[in-house]
Order: sequence, then C-alpha cells, then structure tokens
Amino acid sequence: MSDPVTLFPNLMPAARSYAPVGVKFWEGEETILAGMKEFADGWFERRRIGTHAALETARRIGEAATPIDVVREYQDWLAGAASRLLEDGMAFQQQVMKANARLAPHLPHAEKADPAPSEADSRLSA
Repeated sequence: MSDPVTLFPNLMPAARSYAPVGVKFWEGEETILAGMKEFADGWFERRRIGTHAALETARRIGEAATPIDVVREYQDWLAGAASRLLEDGMAFQQQVMKANARLAPHLPHAEKADPAPSEADSRLSA
C-alpha cells in the first residue's frame, strides 16, 4: 500500500489555498444565524405581547358597558397589532440591510456612467 502523501502530493497546497475561503464562508454562516436568531427572538416576543393584548382586550370587551366601549377596546387592540406588524417589517428590513452590508464589499461593481438627465427626468424632479 502506498503512502497517502505520495498518492496525493498536491493535496496540502490546495487545502491551504482553499482554507481561507472555507473559513470566510462559515464565519458568514455564523453571522447569518445570529441575525436570524435576533429577528426570530424579536418576532416571538412581539407575538407574545400581541397574544397577551388580545386576551386582555377580549376580557375588557366582555366587561364593556356600551357599544362605544367595545369599539374603543377593539381600536386600541388594532392599533397595537398594527404597531407590532410595523415593528416586524422594520426588524426584517434591518436584517436585510445587515446582510447587504456584508455582501456589498464582495459584489462586482460595474462602472456607472452618470448620464445627463432627460427632459422627462427634470420635469419629474421639479
């Protein structure tokens, strides 16, 4: 049986040259997973708050004395739900921006010529 070093004499130089790429990949994976956990933790916390708010709203609606009280409770709950939905969107946007910031330095940059604005462009910006 032959010695593995003589069977694959170019393995070590190749492994050493590809190792930094592998390290960068897994460092990026670690960063992505941390971002996903941050987003998911926030999402679950907002769902927990929303569930508690809905429960409390249902209780207050059950105790409401007038239809106006019912509508007010519902509107308060709906405002909170819309606020949490907006927070979800903002958290998602932050994660996308973080991912783009990590990817941007590695993307090829095309030469961008700045053409003169057309007549239509100047009318739209006025």
